[in-house]
Amino acid sequence: MIAVDSELLHEPALSYAYPLYRNMLDNNIVFMYNGPITTDFMVDVLNLVEYRLEDTKEERRVSKKLFNIMVESFTLGEDQNRGNATLLVRQLPYLYSVSIGRRVSSSSVYMIKSFIDWVNSLQDEQLRDAYHDLLQNKNTGMPPQVGGIPTISILDLARKSHDFLQYYFEYLDDTDSFFSLEARIKKSKS
Repeated sequence: MIAVDSELLHEPALSYAYPLYRNMLDNNIVFMYNGPITTDFMVDVLNLVEYRLEDTKEERRVSKKLFNIMVESFTLGEDQNRGNATLLVRQLPYLYSVSIGRRVSSSSVYMIKSFIDWVNSLQDEQLRDAYHDLLQNKNTGMPPQVGGIPTISILDLARKSHDFLQYYFEYLDDTDSFFSLEARIKKSKS
């Protein structure tokens, strides 16, 4: 391959750098990742987030919740059989937003949606009870997973965010859909 051909191969990728930067800036995206979720990756990202939060002087309680929500989001992103996960962290003036996205079976979309809708309908005390019942393996009829997604993680995200979980499904084909879940944490009032 001659040098001119090599330059042409890389030119399209370079043309995406500024639009991606602009999109991240315009949408207050402070962290974005697409790839496999590994233990080393989780440790590195959590250290990075901890470092960035120290700079913002965020209240310890809020930092801890954001940290915990990211850990639970990682468990939702784990699925070596379906490919990489996407993690996105946004910092708005009044809240932090953590989104995780991954492929799921298209046949499980209805089950996942129904479970999240049920979780969103629970009051704080009901949510806490459902979480502890599942954690203690009480026979509540609640499955440990729904569509390959750990139900305990969804319950824990809802508990820690104290807000409705937002979700979205993008149908890719007959076998796979892309599932996105967002948890939000309100910032401390300054």
